[in-house]
Parts: sequence; structure tokens; C-alpha cells
Amino acid sequence: MSGVELFPLVLIAALVFTVPGAILGWVSGLRLPWAAAGSVPLSFGVFGLGAWGLGQLDVRYTWGTFLLFWLAVVVLAMLWHGGFLLLRRRRPKDPESDEPLPKNRQGGVLDPAWLLPAAGVLTGMWLLIDRGLRFFRDVPGELENIVQGWDVHWHASMVRWFMDEGIADPTRQGELRNIETGDGMYYPSAWHVGAGLVGEAANLSPIAAMNLTSIVLPGMLLPLSVAMIAWKMVGRGGLTAQIAAGIGGIAVFASPVLMWIGYYVGAWPYLAAVSAAGVVIALFMHVPYRPVAAFAAMMSFLGLVQLHPSAVTIVVLALALWWLLYLVWAPSRPAETVRGKVAVRLQDVGWLAVAGGLGVALLLPQLLSGSSAGEEVSSFTAFEDVTREESWTKAIEMQTRHTDMFVDLNQTPLLWLAGIGAVALIVWRRNLWAPVFWFLSVAMTANALMLFGQPWGDWLNIIGNLHYATAHRLVMPVALVTFAAAGVGLAVLIRLISLAPLKMNDTWTRVSVALSVVLGIGAGWGTAVWATRDTVMDGAEWAINAPRQDDRMVSEADIRAFDWLAEQPGAYEGIIMGEPADGHGWMYAYNGLPSMMRHYLWPNVDRASATDLLYWHPDLLGVGNHGDPDQINNVDKAAAEMDVNFFFVSPWSFWAFQEPRFEMIDGLWTTRGVTPVYRDRNVAIFAVNQAFTDSELEQMRAPGNSPEELPPLLLDAAGDPVFHRPSKPDQGGEGALETPGNPALIPAPVEIPATRP
Repeated sequence: MSGVELFPLVLIAALVFTVPGAILGWVSGLRLPWAAAGSVPLSFGVFGLGAWGLGQLDVRYTWGTFLLFWLAVVVLAMLWHGGFLLLRRRRPKDPESDEPLPKNRQGGVLDPAWLLPAAGVLTGMWLLIDRGLRFFRDVPGELENIVQGWDVHWHASMVRWFMDEGIADPTRQGELRNIETGDGMYYPSAWHVGAGLVGEAANLSPIAAMNLTSIVLPGMLLPLSVAMIAWKMVGRGGLTAQIAAGIGGIAVFASPVLMWIGYYVGAWPYLAAVSAAGVVIALFMHVPYRPVAAFAAMMSFLGLVQLHPSAVTIVVLALALWWLLYLVWAPSRPAETVRGKVAVRLQDVGWLAVAGGLGVALLLPQLLSGSSAGEEVSSFTAFEDVTREESWTKAIEMQTRHTDMFVDLNQTPLLWLAGIGAVALIVWRRNLWAPVFWFLSVAMTANALMLFGQPWGDWLNIIGNLHYATAHRLVMPVALVTFAAAGVGLAVLIRLISLAPLKMNDTWTRVSVALSVVLGIGAGWGTAVWATRDTVMDGAEWAINAPRQDDRMVSEADIRAFDWLAEQPGAYEGIIMGEPADGHGWMYAYNGLPSMMRHYLWPNVDRASATDLLYWHPDLLGVGNHGDPDQINNVDKAAAEMDVNFFFVSPWSFWAFQEPRFEMIDGLWTTRGVTPVYRDRNVAIFAVNQAFTDSELEQMRAPGNSPEELPPLLLDAAGDPVFHRPSKPDQGGEGALETPGNPALIPAPVEIPATRP
């Protein structure tokens, strides 16, 4: 697929991700540039909230119902803005004179302060999206390619479920995962809704829509986040902030630990949420100076949490430090009297509390539903064999998991520039919140590599555990701040070279500004060249392509078998059973085949459930009971209860410690209750006899229908094939099969690791 062919798809995705949020932000009171900058998390705020609301009302989530829900939110935003307009004469008063404060006209669409940041951000977006999608040309199927990884299987199943069934309620994901019980389960779904809406708008399959979203969404958000963090670090919209934002938005391409490793490990909704953090932080920091922005800040917060709740700690920690170390000392408006100083500080924190508090209140039903998932997340650890000094070094240099694939990558110039930026911010702008935030993020990363002594280790883990206590995730905010600080450092050097501190006269100032702009544009070009050098590009290509080019889980033989199975009788009318860890469950995301397993993770069932019986004892189908081959046993009952009509076998398992299920791999070839109907290399499909007629089974086994020859069937005296189906009820007595529910004990199941949302 060429770049020309991909451009319309990227454009559609970009419009889906931005237009709803931009319009919402604008009508709620944001000026147009701010509405555009905050559009993506705002859109996902509506995507996610709509998923929950429509799901609770049992209304199918489609483009039509989404637009109705979005219009309702837009009306609320207009009412919010209208309330401020009606109270214009009662705008916030100057605490000293009790007169209305003058309107701040900066930040509008005609303000040239947006030009350099916008140029840098758009360049960064283009680099990330163009290079990221370009790598797809080298993998089988291009956008239709299946990732040979762990978490992405679940994301693909969620996108398929949304596109097919119109359900995306994060509190109803148990209906998708737990086929037998339907037990409740929380999983954030805004990412999957965005992908699904793109798929419907662009007429893409769920897998192609997911792959497109996996590149376009973080590709848009990362440059925006770094640029807005750099802007807010400087603290005012002068030329230094503009240059810093533009350069930071380009430089982020070169960070291994953000886009590229975040992509490789399959943490796509998590990566998107972290990528949105800087935008959400900036919108909240805008609120004290422009309180009408509280509605947009709240909706952006909803978007981030509904992408992935873990990232909320980044926003909360950054805002708490900003308020404590900056806003309390330099409030949004000056005041002279004690009464005025107290009043303005209360107003500042009050508006922040309104924006955050309303967001939490709207999310509370979802968050309460997902409290058990939080316990699951906090159970992870990923310590490494490092010394204490090495843990600090790795955290500061952002050398965590998989960065060794970026061979010879030297980030020393970046760290020096970030150091210059940090010194300038502390000395010049009295900015302490950003360095302290960076230090705490580094400490949490080091703690994930090697636990600190108590109580520091446990204290840092309060936040770290919400990020699975893994260094390759906790290092992401370190990278966001480092690249933003490097942009500030380079901008400060440019302004010094331009002799900007010398305020001689207006002509000198204009010459200095012009020289700074020229040098800033040149630095932006140089940053793009530096960011896309071979040491980064080789690692980036590996990150995108490595999990796509082998057949660890889904091979070409699996794809052929999926396609064959989709054409067989009853394929979509029952359930298809198999080993959850062998990758066969991708058939659901691939062509909608109703697999029992929508993820490698085991569903929530008890030991005597039909799901467990079919997993541990498929070799007992049709063998009879109590010594009578015609009596129905527990496994036969389980197959009938779950309406299982096929078994799909495709070894081996994802993780090496997952023991092969030989009761399927070998046992299904000999048990009498199923019939082998397909074989291709290590892939085999078995039809459950009781689900089909003799003629249907013979049709599936017709000569040439299976790529490889199938074993012969047993024949009766007349030479006709025998398809055994137990027909007698379980009559009890001696010789019961050793299955759950009977006296004999069996080994406990092998534990399968929990998923990471």
C-alpha cells in the first residue's frame, strides 16, 4: 500500500479523532487554537462517555447514536459557555479595585504565537505517522497484518465486538470475555471506540482499523503533548516558549521509550493515554487564567482516563506540583491586599477542583466497576538485576526494556540540552514543578528496576503499581519532560545567540526576534534530521515490524484455516473451542468467527464449568460413561450447553511455561465424539459430531477440501462412515469418568498470566 493510498485513511482517522473534540472545545469557550490543540482527548472523552452511557441504556453504539450523544454534549457545552457570556458584566473582579478584569485577547486564531509551535507539532506528527505506516509495507497483509503479541489480541476483539455488535461499555466487557458466565468485567474502551468509528468511516476491517489507529493516534498526540509541556514549562507564550514547543514536537520522534517501545509491547491504549497527558495537563493549567476552559479540561480528563486510567497519575502529580510550587506563589492575577491574595488563590484552586471533580464524578460508576482490575494491575513486578547506581542511570538515560534494539543510540546531546533547559527554567522562570516532577518520575522508574528500601519503595509504588510497576512504562513521563526540557534548552541557546536579553531599543528587539525565528526554523530542520537518523529509524522499524513478521501465534496456515472454517456449515451458529494461548482466538477479530477465547487470558469460570471441561477433557467427547459408550458424559453435556461445534487446534502456546494441551493436540484425533475435517501443517479442525448431520460431516471431509489428507473413518458393515454420537442419558453407577463433579480428582490447571489493559 503506497503513501498515496494511505493518505485518505490517515485523513479520515485524523478527522474522526479531532473534529468532534475541536467543535466541543470551541463551543465550550476555548479559543480556536486551544480547541484544536485539545481536540483529540476531548473527542475520546465523548467516545468513552458515550460508550458507557449507551451501553447502560442498551442502545447500539453506531455513528448515528454517537452523533446524537455528541450533540447532547455540545448543547451542554454551549450552555456552559452561555452562562459565562451572560455573566460577562460580572467577570472575575480585580481583588483590589473590584472592577471587572480586562479580557485576555491573547491565544486567538490570529495570534502569531501559535505559528512556530504548530509548525513543529505538524512536522512531528508527519514524521511519526508517515514513518510508522511506511513500515507496514514490509509485513504480510500490510494494514491487515496480525500482531504476534499478547495484549493486541484483546484490543482487536474489542474493536470487532464494537463494530459488529455496537457494544463498547467498559463495564460490560465480561460479555465479550466470559462467554459462559457473562460475569462482569471492566476494561477502558475509548481507544477501541475511536478505532471502530474510523473503521466504519473508512470501510476498514477491525484489524486494519486497529492497526491504523495504533499509529495515527499516538503519532498525533505525542508531538502535541511534548510541545504543550514545553510551552507550560516556560510559563508564558513568548518566543522562547514558541521555539521550545516547536522543537520539542519534532524531537519526540527520537524517543525509543515513547512511540516505539510502547508500540512494540502492545500497550496501545496505555501509550495513547500517556501521549495525551501533556495536552490534558496544559488544558488544566489554562483554567485558572480562563475559567471557561474548565469544561474542556474536564472532558479531556475523561478522554485520558477512558483511554487508560493509569495515566491519570501523571496528570494529577504534575498538576499538584504545579499548583504547590508555582501557582500558589504566582497566582493567575496579581493582588496587593491579604484579602485579595487569599481570594485569587482560592479562585485558582477552586476552578481546578471544579474541572477535576466533575470529571471524577462522571467517571465514578465506571471506576467503581473497575476497582477489581486495579488489584490485578498492582500485582505486577518487573525488577531487573541491576545495582542501585545502575537503576538511577538507566532511569535518567531512559535505558529501560528493549532500548538495546536502538543500537548505538547516543542521547547525551539531548540530556545536555535538557539540563540547560532545566537550569534556565529554575533560574529564569522560577520553575520548580517540572524538575521535581521529572525527579519523582525518575525515582519511580528506578524503583521499578530495583526496589528502594522502606518506606521509600512502598511510597513510590503507590503510583508505580498503577503502571504495572514496570520501568518501560514508568519511564514514559520521564521522556515527555526530558524532550520538552531539551526543546527549552535549545530555545534558550537560540535566544542567547540572538542577544535577546539585551533590551537596547525597538529596532534591536525586532532584529533579535527575526534572528531567533530564523535560527529556530533552522534548529527545527536540524532536529528533524537528528531525530530520523539511522540509529533511531532502525530501532523504530524493528518495533513496528518485529511482532508482525513471524508466525509465533497466527501463521499463514492459521489464516487459511480461518477462511476455510468461515465457509463451513454452522461456523457462525455455535462456538469454536480451542487453547486460548495458541492464538486461534484471532479468528474472531479476523473474520468474526465465534471463538470461545477472545484473548489469551483464561475467562472467569470455575473449575467444574463447561468451559473448563471442554478445555481439560476434550479427549473424553463421545467416549461414553459408566462403561457404556452410548451414555452421555459431562464433557458431552458441556459441548451441548455451550453449543460448541468445532475445535480448532494450532500449537504452540504463547508463553514457554504454558504446558501444551495434549488432550486437544493428540486426544482429539482418537476420541469418538469428534471428526477431523481439516488439516494443514500443525493446524487441525475437528467437528463435534452431535452438532452436525452425517451429510454435513461428509461434505466437510470431501476429497480435496482439506489441504492435507485426513485419516480414514470407521466404517459400518455396509461400508458407510460411522459418526458416533452418545444418545443415552447419564444413568449413574460405577465407572464414572474422572471429571469435575465426579469423585476422582484431576490436576489443577496451569495458571495463565493476567492481561494488561
